[in-house]
Amino acid sequence: MDIPLDSFADHMHLIYSLDFSNNVLQSIPADFFSFFPSLSSLALSHNELQSLPPGIGKCAALVFLDLSYNEISSLPGDFAEVVRSLRVLVLSSNPLFILPACIFSSTSLQELYANQTGIEELPDVFPEHSELTTLHLADNAVCRLPPSFTNLTKVVDLDLMGVKWIEFQDAKVSITSDAFAAFVNANPLLDRIDKKVCN
Repeated sequence: MDIPLDSFADHMHLIYSLDFSNNVLQSIPADFFSFFPSLSSLALSHNELQSLPPGIGKCAALVFLDLSYNEISSLPGDFAEVVRSLRVLVLSSNPLFILPACIFSSTSLQELYANQTGIEELPDVFPEHSELTTLHLADNAVCRLPPSFTNLTKVVDLDLMGVKWIEFQDAKVSITSDAFAAFVNANPLLDRIDKKVCN
């Protein structure tokens, strides 16, 4: 199935949100992103996409992007540009294996969903002033947490289910237990857990 851009011709500059989820899309037109300069939300989940065309960096207003449940194995070279504006990024269930460091080093991203992407490593680039409140990395092959992981002091929703380092493989954890304890104690997530348990 293709996206008929002609059907949007008279209104492209007025479109802020597009949802093409569950449409069996196999590709996106090469000039797709240049047609929607005001786009702030784009959902392409549950399709058959193998890649995204370059040009997504032109969507400077994009704050929500859902690419989950596709067959995407790599992200376009200008993806770092759109990460600057994104607040929510959903990449789960794509065979990516490697995520660009720009995603983890973002100071604007608030929610990142990257379950079942096959990633094996988290780059040591989490910024000191990270805005991440939600981080889902379940069912990946990550075997260590980098020291900068402790910078994620605003995280209140953390999903590491199935990540190997949890299975008491201390030799694979690059972050020390004391540093991780400090991260947990300084994190609002702990307060939420305490309140739920107490109530």
